[in-house]
Amino acid sequence: MNQPNSQSLTKVAVARAQLVTALDLFIRDKDPISIQCLACGGGEVVEGLAEAAGSKPFATHILATQPEMDRKEIRRKRNLYWNAFKHYSDPRKGVPRDDENLLADFDDTINDTALFIGWWDYGVVQKKLPVAAQVFQVWWYSVYEEKLAPDADLHVVRTVFPEIRRQHRAEQKRRLRRSIEKYRHDKRLLADPATEI
Repeated sequence: MNQPNSQSLTKVAVARAQLVTALDLFIRDKDPISIQCLACGGGEVVEGLAEAAGSKPFATHILATQPEMDRKEIRRKRNLYWNAFKHYSDPRKGVPRDDENLLADFDDTINDTALFIGWWDYGVVQKKLPVAAQVFQVWWYSVYEEKLAPDADLHVVRTVFPEIRRQHRAEQKRRLRRSIEKYRHDKRLLADPATEI
């Protein structure tokens, strides 16, 4: 997954660079704080691009399935840890933020959904995803099977990642790395128009 040069910078290229780097760090089990910042930054950009194009970002799915929420609440939840990482003070109050308890609760599992939503919205905008992002999405569906619709077809997720929910976190991520390596050179997947090279 190549990074853009400065002459080809567009908002989608910037979002892609952030999401690619976040996913790469995630796959290699490195720097969860940077993953959160990059995934949220890239995710915010592609969400805006999807809305500007008249497409439906993941937030619209949340609103349809959880009508008690609104866009402000969805953004607040997405940005909760990201804001704690990027701000020293509360801009509305002009005082240092009190983030000690929040920071104590942060762990790498928080990145799962930030990456999932960011790549979902990227796919909405670009109509294709890199192989690693496709495998990650299947992994996410496998790990968070309970979040799928009751009538969802679970055959693919249970075939690619059988019994993954019973594994500890390190093993779940090891299996993600192995599957990405397995599918990275899959000719059928690479030839699919939904695959971004």
